[in-house]
Amino acid sequence: MPYTIEFEPIGIRLLCEEPLTISDAARRAGISLKSVCGGKAVCGKCLVHVHRDSVSPPTESEQRLLTNNQLAEGWRLACCTTVLADTAVHVPVTSTAEAQVIQLDGVGAHCEPRPMVRMFPITTPVPSLTDQTADLRRISDALRQQHGVEQARVDLPALRSLHAALRAGDWQVAVAIRGDEIIAVYPGAIPRPIGLAVDVGTTKLACYLVDLETGQTLAAKGAMNPQIAYGEDVMSRLEAVMVNPANDSRLQQEAVETINTVAAELCDTQKLTTEYLLDVCLVGNTAMHHLLLNLPVRSLALSPFVSALDSALDVDAGQIGLHAAPGVRAHFPAPIAGFVGSDHLAFLLAAGFGEDNRTKLGIDIGTNTEIALQVGGRIVSCSTASGPAFEGAHIRHGMRAAPGAIERVIIDEDGAVHCDIVAGSPPVGVCGSGILDALAEMCKVGIINQRGRINRDKPGVCCEDDGKPVFLLAAGGNGRRDVTISQEDIDQVLLAKGAIRAGIDILMDHLGVTPREIEEIVIAGAFGTYMDPFRAVRIGLLPNVPLTRVHAIGNGAGAGARMMLVSTDARQCAIRLAERIEYLELAAYPGFNKYFAYGVRLPAF
Repeated sequence: MPYTIEFEPIGIRLLCEEPLTISDAARRAGISLKSVCGGKAVCGKCLVHVHRDSVSPPTESEQRLLTNNQLAEGWRLACCTTVLADTAVHVPVTSTAEAQVIQLDGVGAHCEPRPMVRMFPITTPVPSLTDQTADLRRISDALRQQHGVEQARVDLPALRSLHAALRAGDWQVAVAIRGDEIIAVYPGAIPRPIGLAVDVGTTKLACYLVDLETGQTLAAKGAMNPQIAYGEDVMSRLEAVMVNPANDSRLQQEAVETINTVAAELCDTQKLTTEYLLDVCLVGNTAMHHLLLNLPVRSLALSPFVSALDSALDVDAGQIGLHAAPGVRAHFPAPIAGFVGSDHLAFLLAAGFGEDNRTKLGIDIGTNTEIALQVGGRIVSCSTASGPAFEGAHIRHGMRAAPGAIERVIIDEDGAVHCDIVAGSPPVGVCGSGILDALAEMCKVGIINQRGRINRDKPGVCCEDDGKPVFLLAAGGNGRRDVTISQEDIDQVLLAKGAIRAGIDILMDHLGVTPREIEEIVIAGAFGTYMDPFRAVRIGLLPNVPLTRVHAIGNGAGAGARMMLVSTDARQCAIRLAERIEYLELAAYPGFNKYFAYGVRLPAF
């Protein structure tokens, strides 16, 4: 009986005909698992998490190498575990030999640094029997005398650091002040003031270490969002919390621990620790926002999808588990609605929405795609559940942009296929940009018709054992599988395209705009960065506008988060922008089904 293995968070699905160990299945799928002992069940490095009912019982080796608690929780060794039925296999970062490509670069509007936190170097008198002034008074007097700072207050976490800093610095210290509050004191010379901006995506986390005075990004790094073990989409995670409320804390802690780990690695590049982080700004969709703050999420999962708040929030970083300077407050910009979060706000800020009255369309493509249309003084946004097809999910040989992913496709009239592959590795799957290319090229040469049906008579099309047609993108070899596009894959992409195009067309109808009136289309997100605008227009994903009007800005949410991190002006601009954005619920819009059906179809050629 055929069955499917889904490897997460990598995003690869493998269809199997016979029982396989997870190691063998990973190898066929092109996934490199650590295997120091060569699969002899000695090293214990190929640790994975599985559903217990769909795999073989633990072996003696696993019982020796793993604890009873690990086995009870579903942790297994890939080399020992045989899959018996459909299952999902979560592969932790520690068990993989290759890292995925995560979109970090993002272009934002010009932003003059005006940080929330200021640094002041001071020198205080040395205590003596004739000068027994308390440490805090000593620092307050020096701030007033040397920098004109009056009545600086301090909370307990920062107060605890004063004593050691003064003495370690021989009574010369650098004082970090947020507003009128001392948040940290460091011994010796004034350090470079740094902050952390984080785009908390459903699938990936993008973290940026930023110089608060210059606005320069000092280092950046991405990581997979560990919450994906609870489901690759937002609704799955909300459901996990509703089924088991204890998952709320688990999801929050796992995300925060990953952010802390990445932040420490970024600080290490500057020979600093996270104790030197003086400000933090985090953006994400509304569900990620609520989960990070341990806010109730039940109302986000149920109609009418109401969020707990729609305003900016500053919280004690330590209260939610973030590692930073003692008195740091983490800034959470305003979510817009239940399915339009602060990441959308950050993207629009970075793309310059609200700065003029030009007609602009902004699209951030992901598992949930957020779309905004600006016309004159109005900005209307919506969210569409486009699904993760453009990230490689729900596609048989789909994967995210990791080594071995086909990212560019050209098909000749004779059916010959030419592919570009991430990292130049042998092909093991196809990522979002490659899926879009393949669909557009298959349309061009007539392999699929306007309804997306595969023409069995075309070169490169073959039938599987069940008689269903597939198109061969790349042949396997050396034990690797063929990479194909099936009718089911095409259907999934067309559904995702239909959802996005329906959102665009409804916004255009709502504001009375035609494609020729759109002066600029701004695309954000990893998929948007590598997407070919010509192919996107060819398959009807984007309106038919001159390609010179289409611009990709990369991780717009990350760029906007950095702007708000370094500038109080940008934060105020974001607050005003959030108040201007109107939210449109697509499901309630008259004729939604008609727009969706039109969006699914391919344009005539």
